[in-house]
Amino acid sequence: MTKYYLRQRHSIDDGVNIVFDSDFKASYLVSGRSGKKSDELHVQDMSGNVLVRIRQTSYGILPRFTLNYRGHIVGSISFTFGHLGDIVYVRHLGWLVSGNFIANRYLIYHNTKKLLSVKPESRPDGIYNQLTVTFDSQAPVHIAIAALLDIWGVKSNPLTAIKWLPGQNRTYKLTTRIH
Repeated sequence: MTKYYLRQRHSIDDGVNIVFDSDFKASYLVSGRSGKKSDELHVQDMSGNVLVRIRQTSYGILPRFTLNYRGHIVGSISFTFGHLGDIVYVRHLGWLVSGNFIANRYLIYHNTKKLLSVKPESRPDGIYNQLTVTFDSQAPVHIAIAALLDIWGVKSNPLTAIKWLPGQNRTYKLTTRIH
């Protein structure tokens, strides 16, 4: 199992996101956006070669995406009503994504084999999603799916303005009025 660290995105337009390995050396680049039809997310190696593309094929309440790995469409993802905290199925690959996407805590399974686990981790320079990948050859695809779910968790969460984990720089002052 290999661990990767993907910085959590707090906005859709955060630009390029660097994925680090367990020694915190840069391993992959994630770029692109999601939210409109034909938007794409890319996972690239450090030489700039695009390994994975997730292309949005529909938009609205129930968006759909195609998953392209090394030039071949290998799967598709579509969100359904109640997708937050529930299940997403990756068609053609037979992967089941289960957990809480807003909290960035979820697992990807194929049958009974765990392929990926994701959980947030606070580091001195920000909050990262720690991705534990079972098979290294699948790492770029899992990173792409984790990046997509991170963006959709941000878009779907009305509480993203409130920073819940330690290490986030914003502080909020709560006031109450007594009548």
